[in-house]
Amino acid sequence: MSKRLAISTMCAAAALLAGCHKGVPEGQVAATVNGEEVTLQELNTEIQASNIPQGMDKKVAQQQALQHIIDRKLLLSAARDKKIDKSPEFQAQKQRTDELLLAQTYAKQQLNAVPVPTDSDIQKFMIEHPNAFTSREALQLDQIRFRPGPNDVKKLSIIQGDHNLDAVAAHLTGLGIKFDSVKAGLDTAQVPTDLIKAINKLPAGEPFVLPTNGIITVNVVVGRQSIPTDPTQARQGAVGAWRQQQFTKLIGDQLKTMKDGAKITYQEGFAPPPKKPAVPSAIAGGAAAAQ
Repeated sequence: MSKRLAISTMCAAAALLAGCHKGVPEGQVAATVNGEEVTLQELNTEIQASNIPQGMDKKVAQQQALQHIIDRKLLLSAARDKKIDKSPEFQAQKQRTDELLLAQTYAKQQLNAVPVPTDSDIQKFMIEHPNAFTSREALQLDQIRFRPGPNDVKKLSIIQGDHNLDAVAAHLTGLGIKFDSVKAGLDTAQVPTDLIKAINKLPAGEPFVLPTNGIITVNVVVGRQSIPTDPTQARQGAVGAWRQQQFTKLIGDQLKTMKDGAKITYQEGFAPPPKKPAVPSAIAGGAAAAQ
């Protein structure tokens, strides 16, 4: 047998052997599902996206994540067999998911590009936001909360002149709007500084309105308690908040530039409404802010 023939025979045997072991994971592959590889990169992405309990053994976490991937791939195969991936509904959802993921990845890259603030930046930020640092408080609230219906919002202007919760409750009852009266708390660090400043200027017992996730709360401050802040934790919080503020401004400026340079046309009835003057902090006349 010639040297060339021997080499050819060896290569053919190697290829045949590789074919016999097709489907056996090796190297950068954690498993195969009906011949489809599950790579270590895919496994690591699954772990990062999962709510893995802190302190869990790495091997156990990998095994659990791998089973999630395998289950998903099996369900995916069943869905493809039924051609669900070809339906208009699925294609619309897939397009939205792909666009959202890509936009979020871009935003994450922009956030990573925001520089670390200087000591001067941090000090200035903390002075400008005392409600989150030196003057942080826990507010005790008497609160009325309700979820307005589509036809209720305009009617709520009547509560703008109310100066106590009893008057608010009477008006809501008269409008036939169900509500709950509860005790609540508010950490001033979780509220925009301008809003806290406006709340602090209200007369004692004066209600203010906070619309949140479709629920309107009418609140009165009945107590305050100072929250001490650890200097190290305060600094870390200031760094994160400063970078988030810079990131929000950066993305806002980029979007404005993109919109100014883009050709956007709307069919009749789909254009955004004209911008209204900003409602100051949703205080007192907060029914208007709920519109």
